[in-house]
Amino acid sequence: MAIPDPALTMARAPRPEGRFIETKFRPPSVAGEPVALARLDRALAAALERRVVCLSAPAGFGKTTSLLKLARALDADGCTTCWVNLDPEDNDTARFLQYVIEAAQRALPGIGEYRLADVCEANVDALKAILRSVCEDLAARATPLALFLDDYHLIDNPAIHAVLAWLLSVSPDCLRVLIASRYRLPSTMDDLRRQQVLADIGTAELSLTLDETACFLHAAQLPALDADQVRTLFERTEGWAAGLQLVAMALQADGRGAAFIDEFSGADCDVSAYLLEAVLSQVPPTVMRFLSLTALFDRFSLALCSEALGQHDAGATMAWIRAHNLFLIALDDGGQWFRYHHLLSDYLRGATAAGAPDQVCLANRAASAWFAREGLRDEAIRCAFQSGDVNLAADLIERCVEDVTQRRGEHDQVIRWYQRLPEETLFERITLRLSYVRSVMWSGRLREAQSALLAIESDLALRYAVSVYDGKDAIDAAILGDLQICWYMFHVFSNRVERVRESKRTWGAQWESTGNPLDIARVKLAAACFAFIEHDYREALALGESAQAFYERCDYYAGVAGCRRMRYVIALERGQAREAERGLAALYEENCRELGRYSIIAANTGIQLADAAYECGQVDLARKVLASAFGMSSRYGLVTNFIAAYLTSSRVLRFDQQGEAADACLSEGLALGRERSLPRLTVALQGERVRVYLQQGRIDDALKVGRGAGIDPAQPGEAGALARSSDLVLIELRLRLATGRLQGLGLAIDDLLVQTRKQQRVRLTVRLLALKSVLLQQTGRMDDACAVLDTAVGLASAGGLCRSIVDEGPEVRAVLEELRRRTPLAAQDGLGSLLSACNFAVASTRAFGAALGAAVISAREVEILKLVQCGLDNRRVAVQMGISEGTAKWYLRNIYQKLQVGSRTAAIARARELRLL
Repeated sequence: MAIPDPALTMARAPRPEGRFIETKFRPPSVAGEPVALARLDRALAAALERRVVCLSAPAGFGKTTSLLKLARALDADGCTTCWVNLDPEDNDTARFLQYVIEAAQRALPGIGEYRLADVCEANVDALKAILRSVCEDLAARATPLALFLDDYHLIDNPAIHAVLAWLLSVSPDCLRVLIASRYRLPSTMDDLRRQQVLADIGTAELSLTLDETACFLHAAQLPALDADQVRTLFERTEGWAAGLQLVAMALQADGRGAAFIDEFSGADCDVSAYLLEAVLSQVPPTVMRFLSLTALFDRFSLALCSEALGQHDAGATMAWIRAHNLFLIALDDGGQWFRYHHLLSDYLRGATAAGAPDQVCLANRAASAWFAREGLRDEAIRCAFQSGDVNLAADLIERCVEDVTQRRGEHDQVIRWYQRLPEETLFERITLRLSYVRSVMWSGRLREAQSALLAIESDLALRYAVSVYDGKDAIDAAILGDLQICWYMFHVFSNRVERVRESKRTWGAQWESTGNPLDIARVKLAAACFAFIEHDYREALALGESAQAFYERCDYYAGVAGCRRMRYVIALERGQAREAERGLAALYEENCRELGRYSIIAANTGIQLADAAYECGQVDLARKVLASAFGMSSRYGLVTNFIAAYLTSSRVLRFDQQGEAADACLSEGLALGRERSLPRLTVALQGERVRVYLQQGRIDDALKVGRGAGIDPAQPGEAGALARSSDLVLIELRLRLATGRLQGLGLAIDDLLVQTRKQQRVRLTVRLLALKSVLLQQTGRMDDACAVLDTAVGLASAGGLCRSIVDEGPEVRAVLEELRRRTPLAAQDGLGSLLSACNFAVASTRAFGAALGAAVISAREVEILKLVQCGLDNRRVAVQMGISEGTAKWYLRNIYQKLQVGSRTAAIARARELRLL
């Protein structure tokens, strides 16, 4: 068998048209009509009284056949059905969700607010948001839908069990889930059992009785068997349907009748192995070879058989297999893809692996080459691993890693592949190891990234017998440059200031004039990010423009978008909020159009847009963008994005009077900062918590947070010193003001103002001026307080800043009122908008829930609230709305979640407060 090298064909292979394996959406076809078994049919009908049905039994007990029976029953009852055949690759949570969403949206086109086309990254939060919108649409339409999940036993990832439990908790009664598995569903589903939502059908129900065994054997058109022979077969197979089918096939093939039954009843061996050997012993050698080869794969096609496996008579062979009912299952209507019953494929794989291991390796290698040519990346790599050729697997991974990470965002997939490769294979593959480093960095696993980088340095030194950075002439320049870029990015991600400076100097001296344009662009953008962190905005802009030019030379859109985003973020910090908001809004829409709404690039732009929109007072826009951007930007990327995500989200929540949710958001961000050792994030969120606690009068709590940040107002430091971050200085200033330690406080604020003005940090300057006006007002110097605040208002009005003043609380409001009283009416435009923002306690009727993505209260939910207000119970609400009582309960549960309440009375009160009623 000629075996082409798949690594040579992978790069030229066209990408498949779709994102999915089409056969996974097709129910398996079963030859002939299933035998009517009244007892089992009654059990299945009773199970349909529950929303969730799980058929659990070992292979061969008719689980899939029973699922098909349930599907036909539901179809006849007007319920739309959709199907997903699961495989081991579906243990990736994002992949599992993608297949479930796609199945539902294919079954009911147009269901849900978003399509999967909006998501080009493997973002679980975004996918859950889409699935939630599908559920809400189902409820609104009152459209029944049944989701079938076959082979669920292949799922061993607890996160997916949790996702399934979550789906059942947020979905309406009109969504059913029907599952076939070799194992009982895990204990995470016990609540569903207690609530009588889940019906379990196990081996006891799926095993055939003696009478059913007689019917089954009669339907197989065997020669007449007497009662003793039927009982013998029943006792030997214990009512196992596949065993009885094998018996029927063996009797037809053997021709000995009673003699075979006597021999079978006395055999002391595995029943399935005995029967399969009996059946397969009658198969022609050419067919047996075909079975042995094709059973190695989860699915196969005629093209795979003829082009890769050398089976040029595949069509005729498969016709013979179908005619003899050898457990062949078609996976699509067109007869393109097939598989065998798991019982047969497991047996054949084991036999082939034991008897012809070389054949297993050759077949998998050939199949890997074929899958690679067809653009079926995952299956090509899987076959390479199964062939035992880890070098081939590594070659394939190297060739697709850029696409997998940069375009698809599937960093977890790269990490899983990498971890299957042995150390000796990876030792020489520095480029692949550096790709792994980038994936773990983007996944926030900085300690793993550091360990991997140190190991690479050690291995390079060992290989070349020279210190890594002294061996520029010996070590491949591209590898050495890429290694230094990864170190540089690691230091930026970790906010290691001195190491950032040092590594930039090292890389610039050695590679800036000779490196490839993409590497130069990445380093320059990272340097721009660092200059931004250091508040050297002029340097950041210059580096960003230079990086953008290099990215444009490489036609690398993601990099260009990152440079443009930085320009607007700097504009915001310089006080040009309106300009930043307009620019980021246009860039965000462009990112969504080019890369998908839930891509990393769009999410990071979106989070900065939300920050700018909130600052300008456009809270509705901030809330809308956060709904899709928060999940990705709060987990992947730079600390600047994390800070904007958690600060803006908590402020919007607090603006919507959802204090508990806002506190939870800050707590989540603080936990992330500690987990990933991100002090900038931790201090920024501690500063926000101090500000909020002081406005709530919780001085002791604020002092506790301050001590956690290393601040003691009783022993003030040099507040204006450059050695400490502005966030730490702000914490100290606020605590001193709140505890009456005012001596020298004005000078400390002035020192910091000198620094922020020099750095052109207008946004922070406005906030400091507002804080100084409060200090002056509290010390009885209202004239000075008004003068200082007037300066702040002038700066704010010029660039569209709003919340930097308003969020300083009621003390600022008092000074604003006095300033308006003293200001001529013609000059009050900026003051009026600020005072309106101060007094606008409830921004809108939207509930920006703790999940940061809850939808607006829909018109249908308002109708239900009106009925609840009239005193109707769930049953009467259901009658009025034309829905089931369970769906009415589901609506109320969603309303409670969106309004952040726990009872009907509280929901009505909250709805009135928001003017919904």
